[in-house]
Amino acid sequence: MHRLRLSVPSANYLFVFEAAARRLSYTAAAKELNVSQPAVSKTIKLLESALGFKLFTREGGRLELTFEGRRLYQETQDAFDHLHLVIASLRRRNAKETVRVSFSASFVQSWLLPRLDDFKQLHPDISLRIEESARDDQDLEKEDLDISARLGSGAWPDVQSWHFADEEVLPVCSPGYLKAHGPIETVAQLSGKTLLHFEERHRARLTWAEWFKQCGGGRPDVSDGLVFTDNLAAMEAAILGQGIGLGWKHLIRGHLKAGRLVPALDVVYRSGKSIYLVTPAKRSTSPAADLFRDWLLAQERDAADNFKL
Repeated sequence: MHRLRLSVPSANYLFVFEAAARRLSYTAAAKELNVSQPAVSKTIKLLESALGFKLFTREGGRLELTFEGRRLYQETQDAFDHLHLVIASLRRRNAKETVRVSFSASFVQSWLLPRLDDFKQLHPDISLRIEESARDDQDLEKEDLDISARLGSGAWPDVQSWHFADEEVLPVCSPGYLKAHGPIETVAQLSGKTLLHFEERHRARLTWAEWFKQCGGGRPDVSDGLVFTDNLAAMEAAILGQGIGLGWKHLIRGHLKAGRLVPALDVVYRSGKSIYLVTPAKRSTSPAADLFRDWLLAQERDAADNFKL
């Protein structure tokens, strides 16, 4: 037991005394502390009894501090102020900054999650709230997001943008699928294979028909294909040997390096568009969000430098 308890049985006595001394009114102190005026008066009497000296006197109906009361009030205020500063400092030290981000499910699961432990090791004090979005044109300000990604030219009036990766798309499949169906040497030969399609409701992405058109292979036969609502599912189907899907190079590097996927054909379509990281234009991002954005950019830069098809 601390020695102070021998003189002050309850810390609440000091809080009541500080309020009464600061306001020089039992009634005002009671209102501030949300208790009755008699409760304040009784507490002060108990404190005076425990201390062995008077803290207040009444002069002409006004409440005044005694010499001892003024000295105790000053010391109590100083002690309370010091404790407040210490507690506030400790709270800031232990509080985690939260960064809210939103990316496609494919990006979160194929690109971000395999690397996320690196960021947490570097910045354990930063908390991430990761949302999977179904569209590119999110209003970051309205949805209170710090960072997202968009495909395009990088020129949008509502966001600031940072180049992340060029859009490069290639046909991929499992090694087993390629072994079972034989080598593919031309774009035209792809049309006779099982093609894995995906059609997202709110996000426009390159389709097999567009890929064939751009790569000079005519129109694909889609009658035997499979259609998914997300590219992530199409890539999982490709890994399982169920057909050939379109893979965005920055998303499938891990699968290619691990041998889960291989190029079905040595043709890469470069659209001229790029993926950009974006932040709200009307709101400054926090230092924590800046750290996460810079980490994303550095990770992709390193991955691109260290990978060759």
